[in-house]
Amino acid sequence: MQQAFIIRPFGTKKDSAGREVDFERIHLELIARAIEAVGLGGGTTGKIIDAGNIREDMFGLILEADLVICDITVHNANVFYELGIRHALCKKGTVLIKGTPVADTTPFDILTDRYLEYNVDTPGKKLDELVEVIRATLASSRETDSPIFKMLPTLPELDPATVQVVPIDFTEEVARAKAAKSAGWLRLLASEVTDQRFQWPALRAIGKAQWQLADYVGARRTWLRVREAVPDDLDANFALANLLERQYRGEKRAELLEASNQAIAAVLADKRSTADQRAEALALHGRNLKTLWRLDFQSLNTVADRREKATNRNLVRSYETYRKAYLVDLNHFYSGLAALQMGVIALELALDPPWQDAFEDSEQATAYESELKRQVEALRSSVRLAVNAAIERLGKAGSDRVWADIGRADLLFLTEERDQRVVQAYRDAVPKSDSFAWDAAKGQLQLFASLGIRAARATLIIGELDAYVEPTKSVPGLHLVVAVGHRIDEPGRAAPRFPADREQLACALFRSALAKLKASGSALRILASAAPGTDVIVHELCNELGIENSVCLPMPQADFAGSVFGGLDGWRRRFFELVKDRPPLCLGDQVGLPRWLQGSGIDPWERGNRWVLEMAQTSGASKITLLALWDGNATGDARGGTADMVRIAEKTGVFDVQVIDAGQLLTTGGRATQPTSPPAGGT
Repeated sequence: MQQAFIIRPFGTKKDSAGREVDFERIHLELIARAIEAVGLGGGTTGKIIDAGNIREDMFGLILEADLVICDITVHNANVFYELGIRHALCKKGTVLIKGTPVADTTPFDILTDRYLEYNVDTPGKKLDELVEVIRATLASSRETDSPIFKMLPTLPELDPATVQVVPIDFTEEVARAKAAKSAGWLRLLASEVTDQRFQWPALRAIGKAQWQLADYVGARRTWLRVREAVPDDLDANFALANLLERQYRGEKRAELLEASNQAIAAVLADKRSTADQRAEALALHGRNLKTLWRLDFQSLNTVADRREKATNRNLVRSYETYRKAYLVDLNHFYSGLAALQMGVIALELALDPPWQDAFEDSEQATAYESELKRQVEALRSSVRLAVNAAIERLGKAGSDRVWADIGRADLLFLTEERDQRVVQAYRDAVPKSDSFAWDAAKGQLQLFASLGIRAARATLIIGELDAYVEPTKSVPGLHLVVAVGHRIDEPGRAAPRFPADREQLACALFRSALAKLKASGSALRILASAAPGTDVIVHELCNELGIENSVCLPMPQADFAGSVFGGLDGWRRRFFELVKDRPPLCLGDQVGLPRWLQGSGIDPWERGNRWVLEMAQTSGASKITLLALWDGNATGDARGGTADMVRIAEKTGVFDVQVIDAGQLLTTGGRATQPTSPPAGGT
């Protein structure tokens, strides 16, 4: 969502003649309604609650906003100070409005600027006109609307991305989510940074982490949000070029690869792009050509058939594009290595008769082969220098260093005589826990093996590294169930819902439901919190029935125990028994919301619910179910309860929502019945 920032006086202010103007009314009747009508988020410094940082945050909001609306009705020093900041830092995206009739005239320095007039007594009458002005400003191709940039056209505009400050605790939370390999947690964060003043750098950090966790769907959504707000964002276009190509490989829709190529073209057309970035963009184009080439033959059954089909012009085009990328920046070792790999493959295939058919005549085929040999020999020595220089430059740690080390192993695969030396190079390069890096390296080895080029060596390396690297956990046919339900009634509860003396009946209800799910034959896993009542009962039943289950807490274990059990000592003991031998999954590292989310209006318990539901959706399960012991009351006792969980799960459209009627717990002599779907039309 694009963001607006409003520069205006607060409360009621007087003009120079003493006339009072109610700026809160003007905001509600005109400005806020216009922002809502065009789908912008944002506000004024009034939304900043951390008084110690109000000036820092104000500067950030003024600079980062896609649109600023400034009310210059009266001579207000703060308004003109903030407007001056905007005009000095941003070329365009500023709309001026001025109320009439007032005694204060427009200051000389902005007298020539266009502004929208409104009547201070009936501001809402200009709503439609302001909406059109905002839309026109956002879509405008004008170079600038700032008087400063008009007078100084060569003055460089400040890039917000170079000065935006992301809260440390947010950065730490992204790191924890990545370390936990929790794609669901990252998707939760992506939804929560909407309308935060640091949302764009935050989304970039999330998108990079999602890519590294191989959550390509989540990463694509995140980077599309960034590019929607900043169409020429280099990071977004690089990321989408990769993600769309990967999606094309799975879906084989031509428009996806074309969209990837368009993202690459946007980088190449951007005058801000460096030599390294241009080399990267060209390398991605070479990769897209390589993808088209591989699709021609990868489904064929024999090496001979694959080699014959692989000998075509896309092979040559991909090689040439990779080599062109490398020549743009000789430090860009990846493009040089990719060119070398494609060149080696081409020289091997040149030994087969189909090579001649890929060219106009035999003379051209022979000449190209001769030139290719010369270029490949040059690449062998040059790429070795580039890889070694990258390793030296990157130091001993970091994700970039991993790829440089893998590049060295890939190079040895092509040049080293001793197989075990090459195997050891891959073992040294690929972290044991990094299945993402190994999958990328393995794909290239599988390509060589499929074409019968160094096939024995490739097969040896794949066998040894598959046994060495920890695989990504995947359970075919997994059925993941999120279990929720009411807490046990506290003593003296006015309206009984889950009386303590009906615990055995609740156990029977859930035992029946879980046994039925287990009997379906799917691999079953249960996610649930650990509040006294339904949650604890579900985990105990899973242990009894041999069903895999995970305790999911919105805060650290000790804080949770101190917050939810009160005087229910028996339930507390049962909770500690559940987590005695296995640490629970924890969302937060403190009670309540992290500092970066405080003041957002988000409920911490509701946040915990969303976290669990996002984890379920990113689990890779073939089926996901919400199993709820619920009385059907849509409001519940508070936010973050069972009703909230049912509502969110239904809204996703992907959960099979099954409800166990909690009303049975209040029926004398009630008996267990099977769960049902919730009634149509809501919860």
